[in-house]
Amino acid sequence: MRRVRETRERLGRLDPRVWDAALGIAFAVAAVAQSVHDGFSTPHDLTAAIGTGLPLAWRRRLPNGVYLTQVAFAIYGARQPGTISLLATFVGLFSASVYSRWPVVPLLVPVIGAIVLGVMVPESAPSVPAWALELVGGMCLWLAGSAVRQRQARADALADRARQLEHERELGTQLALADERQRIARELHDVIAHSVSVMVVQTGAARTLVRKQPERATNALLAAEAAGRDALAELRNMLGLLTQPAPTSESQLSPQPGLDQLERLVERVEQAGLPVQLRVLGTRRALPAGLDLTAYRIVQEALTNALRYAPGAETQVLVEFDESELRLSVVDHGAVDAAVVSNGTGHGLFGMQERVAMYGGDLQVGRRTEGGFAVRARLPLVST
Repeated sequence: MRRVRETRERLGRLDPRVWDAALGIAFAVAAVAQSVHDGFSTPHDLTAAIGTGLPLAWRRRLPNGVYLTQVAFAIYGARQPGTISLLATFVGLFSASVYSRWPVVPLLVPVIGAIVLGVMVPESAPSVPAWALELVGGMCLWLAGSAVRQRQARADALADRARQLEHERELGTQLALADERQRIARELHDVIAHSVSVMVVQTGAARTLVRKQPERATNALLAAEAAGRDALAELRNMLGLLTQPAPTSESQLSPQPGLDQLERLVERVEQAGLPVQLRVLGTRRALPAGLDLTAYRIVQEALTNALRYAPGAETQVLVEFDESELRLSVVDHGAVDAAVVSNGTGHGLFGMQERVAMYGGDLQVGRRTEGGFAVRARLPLVST
C-alpha cells in the first residue's frame, strides 16, 4: 500500500501538460485504430482521425482552438465520425467549457457542427439523425463544463479571499507588534534614561568629593543607589505588565507613576545637582491612568534633558490644572549648545510627541532666546 501511495503522489506531482499530451496521443492512436478497423484506411481518413484526437494535448492552453480544430478535422473526414473521434470532440468541448476565457464560443460550435454534419452526411443514422446526437451531446457537455468552471471559479475566489484575509491578518499582527515594540521602547527609554542620568551625575560627583568631602560623596552615592532602585522597581513593574496581561488582583502590580509622584521626582533630580522649583496651580483632580502617566513622563523627560545638557541650571516646573486642559511647562535657564543637544538620539522627544498626540494635545519644544530650553505641553481633560 505504501508503494502504491508513493506512486500515486509521484504521478500527482506531474505537470498537467504531460497528462494532456498522453491523452491526445492515446485518442489519436485509438481513432486511427478504429478507422482502420472500420475500413477507412486512406491517408485522408487517417489524417481526419489523428486531427480529432491529437489536439487534446493542448486542451488547457488553447481550449477553443483545440475544439475548433477537432470539429474542422471531423468535417474534413466527410463522413460520420467514429466513436473514438466523436468522444474526443466531446472531451474537447468539455475542456473548452472549463478552461476557455470565452466559454460561450464552444456553445455555438455544436450547433454549427450539427448543421454541417446533417447536411454533409444526411444518411449516417436514419432513425436518430447524427446532427441531433451531436447537438444534444454537445449541449450536455457544455452545461457540465460550465458547471465545473463556475465551481472552480468559486473555489479560486474563496482561495484568493482566504489568502487576502491571511495576508491582512499577518499585516495586522506585524503592525500590532511594531506598535508594541515602540511602546516598550518608549517606556524603557523613559525609565532608564532618567535613572541612568541621575546615577551618572551622582557617581561623578561622588568621585570628585570622595577625598575632600566624604560625607557629601556618601550622600551622592546614596542618591545614585536610590535612583537605581527606582529604575529596577519600574522595570519590574513593566515586565510584570508584559508577562502577566491579566493579573488576578490589583495588588499584584504596583501602579504606574503619575503627577502625585512629581515631588519625589523633583527631589531625586535636585539630589543629582539640578535646582528645581515646582509649582502646581489650580485644583488637582484624579486623571485617567494613561493621561496621568503621560504627564509624568513628559516632566520626567524634560528634567532628564535639563540634567544632561544643562547641569546645575535653575529649572522651573509648572503644572496647571484648568477646567478643560492640563498645562505642563519645564523651563531651564542653562546655556544649552545646539550641537550638544543634537548629539541625543531623539527618542525622548519623539516619545513625548507620540504621547501628547495620542491624547489630542499640543507640544512645543525649543531653545529660549534668553538662553536655556523650554518644554510646554497642553493635554485636554475632556473630549471635544
